[in-house]
Amino acid sequence: MASLFGKGIWLDHSYNFQRAVEMATKIEATHLLVKVGHGPHYFPTTARKLLSDVRSLGFHPLAWVHITDRMPQDAVFAIQKAFELGYEGVVLFLGKALVTGNQLQPLNAALQETNITTEQLFIATPPLAHLPDQQALEVLAPICRGGWMPLCFPLWEKSAEQLIAQDVYQAISDLSLLWGTTPAIYPVLSPVQANHEDEPFLPEKMIPWVEEIIQRGVDFFSVYHVGMTEKSLWPILQSAGVPQQPEVAAPSETGPEPGIVVPQPVYVVVTANDTVWGLINRHGLTKEQFWNWNAHLWESRSLPRDPDYLQEGWRVRVK
Repeated sequence: MASLFGKGIWLDHSYNFQRAVEMATKIEATHLLVKVGHGPHYFPTTARKLLSDVRSLGFHPLAWVHITDRMPQDAVFAIQKAFELGYEGVVLFLGKALVTGNQLQPLNAALQETNITTEQLFIATPPLAHLPDQQALEVLAPICRGGWMPLCFPLWEKSAEQLIAQDVYQAISDLSLLWGTTPAIYPVLSPVQANHEDEPFLPEKMIPWVEEIIQRGVDFFSVYHVGMTEKSLWPILQSAGVPQQPEVAAPSETGPEPGIVVPQPVYVVVTANDTVWGLINRHGLTKEQFWNWNAHLWESRSLPRDPDYLQEGWRVRVK
């Protein structure tokens, strides 16, 4: 595996599989990430069955293992089994776990004794500024050559710009020191918030996070917490265009094909004087286009599609 292209959805429980498939179809995802282990435990039935189901539906299967401080070296068994079954890559997920670099040294040593291709190993962690022990990433980065999946969650109580622009992309020089080269970066989005569990994560809250990553020209991003990602957020995730896996072709004497250009959506912030019809006319839209792109703003609030109701501050898609 060289690079990831497309969009992914994380499965933390097998009972969410049908919802993940529905969401993947809606947002035009290409990969499903199946949880095959947690700490020292391996889930053989889930790993085997969901691999078959994912492939039969035409998605690319990736596995992920939640690494904890409990005998982390035992996670190697789940990682090896995932590759033996035929998963295309394995993600080591650290999450918020208080796992130190010293605790992960045995996992590093155990992985180095295997014949696993390190280019097929990825690591998912909070941004460096939010890791309890930055040495944890330092220990695993050299053997996770596939790339880094930063957890770009509102959970860290920062804006999308602060977290993604500053804590992720401005840390590239530090990351390059850990990897010995500039790693591929594949952001992971989630609607999980800190201390606001009762507040709905409305579509306008998701838009800045999606906009912030697509302006980086990412080849792949994924969505965690499929069970918590409300359907009103799916159109926004669908609108985020990413390149598809390029076709392998014979070398051409006329030089390489031009790079893939993916048109990205354009949003505007509604002002007090804006109307639905005014936006449609100003941006050359059809009525059907406008509602196809923006109906979720009304539906997420249990409002009818009323062209006379448009709230100042909403971000609506116009292209």
